Amino acid sequence: MEMRELVGQFMERMQTLRHLLPILPDEQLYVRFESEEETAMVALGKELTAGREPDERNVLTVRGSKKALCSLLGGELKLQQLVRLREVHVSGSFRHLLLLESLLHLAKPYRHVGWNFY
Repeated sequence: MEMRELVGQFMERMQTLRHLLPILPDEQLYVRFESEEETAMVALGKELTAGREPDERNVLTVRGSKKALCSLLGGELKLQQLVRLREVHVSGSFRHLLLLESLLHLAKPYRHVGWNFY
């Protein structure tokens, strides 16, 4: 699956999961996911402010391989795990890194587990 599709799915989950609203920042946080092949940017916040140029203090950049970023966005590995494994590099404030880690965990896609009842 393409990274842009995974970012789009993450944003869809963010919009439908209303319990995430209290932890979203008042000012927009821009998260840029960069792989060797593509770049995707999302704006996270309580309100959408279209057309404004992002302030560099509110930009968090996550760089890594496409495989690492897909495993992050797919909920397979946590952001801190990938940083420790040196699979991704994050530039930006540590507070924003922790916020993104929380949002990715709370908006993780559900895995359907089959139950067999006899």
